[in-house]
Amino acid sequence: MDASSRPTRPLLCTAALLAWGLLPIGASTGWPARLNATLRNDAPNARDYERIEHGYYERLIDDHRPRAVAPAPFDAGVLAQTVADVREYVLKPNLSTTHKGASWTTNDLGMRDASYSKTKPPHTFRIALVGDSIAAGWGVDDGLGFEPIAERTWNRRSTQADGPTVEVLNFAVPGHAPGQRWEHFRRVGPATSPDLVLFESTLADLGWDERRLRTLLPRGIGFDSPVYRDALTSLRTAPSADFKARLRPHRDAILEGVYRRVVADCREQGIPVVWVLLPRVGKPVIPGDRASLIGLARSAGFDRLIDVSDAFEGQSAASLAIAADDFHPNVAGHARLAHRLDAELGEFVSSAARSSRPKGGEPPSVSGRTDPAHEAVPPPSPHAGVAPR
Repeated sequence: MDASSRPTRPLLCTAALLAWGLLPIGASTGWPARLNATLRNDAPNARDYERIEHGYYERLIDDHRPRAVAPAPFDAGVLAQTVADVREYVLKPNLSTTHKGASWTTNDLGMRDASYSKTKPPHTFRIALVGDSIAAGWGVDDGLGFEPIAERTWNRRSTQADGPTVEVLNFAVPGHAPGQRWEHFRRVGPATSPDLVLFESTLADLGWDERRLRTLLPRGIGFDSPVYRDALTSLRTAPSADFKARLRPHRDAILEGVYRRVVADCREQGIPVVWVLLPRVGKPVIPGDRASLIGLARSAGFDRLIDVSDAFEGQSAASLAIAADDFHPNVAGHARLAHRLDAELGEFVSSAARSSRPKGGEPPSVSGRTDPAHEAVPPPSPHAGVAPR
């Protein structure tokens, strides 16, 4: 074989790397394993992982083509309908279906929840839960998310002590960024007369609004939304701007602006608002990100901060996730969240419910919800996650 027909050194190196990449991950150890993992991983840092994660149910649309309404940006199937405002989409009302193996039922208010009257009944303490897919119970059957479990626990405790009925109305919409969550509640929540608001967050909230605004602003949506108006005005962002370059350095300021709007709206209505930080299964809690997010919430002035981001520590992801490649908690994961939230918020809710009852009022009736077998939950972590202002 002459020199011209011999494989070149770069070609041989490429072939070797390709062959190595085809080996099972467990086929090598030490630095070869680390190199193998690096070669398999085309996401160079944690931020890229977050973008991939959001793509699970967001399908980010960043082509800047003007349109009034974009498709629902998560794999919702029959669950969602689009709207021509900053929310992009909401859950369809009056659904009864199965989605990705889980039963899904929505009420006439478009919530994945039991049916409630729009007008709050007498002798009732209402809690509004504002959140994303975890709060909505993505991947588990109706009634097995942390919200209905906590509602049953708090209602039973209150009514057994001759207190008011406790209702938790779930306004969570899968895939909504923090500002979109609050915009949704602003439009449909106040009419239900809540006595307390729980605003659910995860570490994925860092930068989430900024990424959604990149797709909304080119379509002329978001500039006049109260949840984003202050931040966008301070940035002097024009419709023709390079939104990614203009917004990304200010992602924390945008989120803080959302948080401040949440607090301001609740103060205006005289409603206490509690910020709750939840974990995601298999997602490490990065201390710097956690500190940043808590700092933004504290600066915004929430009445109480609850951090249960350690609720899954010491547990295998396989035992708590709905699937091997999905960070949403399964039934056991939601049971742990419910127990931790009760440990941190139960007495607060009971005290607030007692103080809301009018003097001389009739004893409330017990909620009609029944307790499933999954009501049994493990003991809470010894780490106290309450950080009052």
